Amino acid sequence: MKRNFFKYLPLILALIILYFLISPNYEKLIEIYQNSSKKYLFFSFVSSIISYLFMSLSLYEMLKIFGYRIDFLRTFYITLISTTVNYFFSSGGASGFAIRMHLLHRRKIPITVSLTTSIVLTAFIYLILGFIVFQSFVIYLIEIKKINIDILEGFLGAILIFLIPFLMSMIVFNNRFRNRWAIRIFYFINNTLYQITKYYIPKKDFREFKDKLNFGIFVLHKKKYELQKVLLYVLFDWVFNILVLYFAFLSVGVKLSLVKTVIGFSFGMVTTILPILPSGLGLMEVVISNFYSNIGISFETSVFASLVMRFFYYILPSIFSIIVFYGFKIIDEDIQKDKGGEYAN
Repeated sequence: MKRNFFKYLPLILALIILYFLISPNYEKLIEIYQNSSKKYLFFSFVSSIISYLFMSLSLYEMLKIFGYRIDFLRTFYITLISTTVNYFFSSGGASGFAIRMHLLHRRKIPITVSLTTSIVLTAFIYLILGFIVFQSFVIYLIEIKKINIDILEGFLGAILIFLIPFLMSMIVFNNRFRNRWAIRIFYFINNTLYQITKYYIPKKDFREFKDKLNFGIFVLHKKKYELQKVLLYVLFDWVFNILVLYFAFLSVGVKLSLVKTVIGFSFGMVTTILPILPSGLGLMEVVISNFYSNIGISFETSVFASLVMRFFYYILPSIFSIIVFYGFKIIDEDIQKDKGGEYAN
């Protein structure tokens, strides 16, 4: 009971933050929604869908590089489900990492291929996000011509974001580092897999896991020039993610410049990397709203735009992925019914 409480505590805290953000402004938010442009809200929603399509394409292309093909629709469902798990469990991305590997394994993709694919995609995602955040705060520094706490927090956030692709690159490109950390990677994957799925890789298979991981990275090195397309897909994923927020503001008659859109977006994204609240729920909305209200946009309008982004990019896809998981039974029934067990890597 106590363990379950702490497991869901971040989500509870996030909902409390959202309550105190929305409750005092509820009537004004309803009024803003009623007067908003439904056309631009639709564009915001479509941008969210396109972002997920590019996210799925990056996974699809990575699997092709390793010689594995699953139909794009299943890739899209796996992307949705693994991303949803990330949203609800504040584990620094580990939960989504694990569920993606598990679902790919059910599609007969070796666990080591899933791991290598996830490492590369994670590196690309945070590398591009790091550049977006870093250049945003450089531009913001030039605009305000002084260093304040927001600038310092932004640059600190950029450094933390860049640490993730750095560590992933070390695993891919540094053989000594990878071999030294192989056992830690193995136990990390096993612990996370078991917590999320109740499945695990037998400890006796560690040597085979290590050899296959090294072989997968060897294949990746041989086909590194094919990664350009994957990187492009990840870039477009972020572009359309930003457009979700841009169209949210357009829906209430606020036409932001590209620079101000990206800066506000970056403030919000810094909160999502902290493994305290699930996807920065509540905190992201507060940070985005405060930034835009400080540059002359009403606080209630900023709250509305941030909530539109949360709803279209996070909540709606999560609801859809749950329907997919339980309703359409895209994933094998034994994932839902089995209590766990071993599988080969």
